[in-house]
Amino acid sequence: MRKKRMKWLMALVLTSLFLAAWQYRTEGVRGDEWSVPMETMAHTLTKHGASLGRWIIYTREYAHDIQNDADFFKKMDELKQTYRSFHWSFEKTSHGKKAIGTNESPFFQEQIQLVMTVANGTPQTYILYEATGPTWSQTRWKEAAQHIQTKTNGLFVNKPTFYACIEGEFSDNMKGGLLEQASQLLRDFQATPVEWLREESFVSLSAYTGQWKNVLPAANHQDINVQLALRERLGGKTRVVVGTPIITIEY
Repeated sequence: MRKKRMKWLMALVLTSLFLAAWQYRTEGVRGDEWSVPMETMAHTLTKHGASLGRWIIYTREYAHDIQNDADFFKKMDELKQTYRSFHWSFEKTSHGKKAIGTNESPFFQEQIQLVMTVANGTPQTYILYEATGPTWSQTRWKEAAQHIQTKTNGLFVNKPTFYACIEGEFSDNMKGGLLEQASQLLRDFQATPVEWLREESFVSLSAYTGQWKNVLPAANHQDINVQLALRERLGGKTRVVVGTPIITIEY
């Protein structure tokens, strides 16, 4: 029960962040430019000796034409008809309702969500798309990116903001401390630190790079579009997560 509630809270937090991004910067990304940051993050982590793991692409669009339950269920039926290869389920809680469609590809999983929440008595509905791969492969990424582009072109009316994350792990021979390693990564991203958090076995930084267009405003009104986190693990390993414009998974 607690796990399901946490998923809903995570969805609400991400929805708030996406709405803020939509209000702040709506230019979107043209063509396949959205896939370049993911390739850059993967290349940079590999260059520094990290073994790469899971990658995630996340995006959404506000469905302003869905204003009541009838509209919601009509859209849900449309999605089911259009994406018949997806396995669909429906959930309803005190927080709202959502339809979830999942599809397993040979090397990644994709998910479509139709989510309705109520804010100040007014329904708000979003269509969300997520693609997740268990491990990184440059060759397979090209194919996945093309598939994601085709799928999101059909799913969304406007050009959405793409959120990209990738995980990795440094071995026990990583040179320097966590902060030094984080600083080296930021230099390769040509990024300037804006906010950071440092603990004994954990470092998290938010930064800005002119390489990528999508940005979010930080607490001090500065732009950010790169986040990275490093956490020491048992056995001398260090987990690293990098995301743009922010990290959208637990770290």
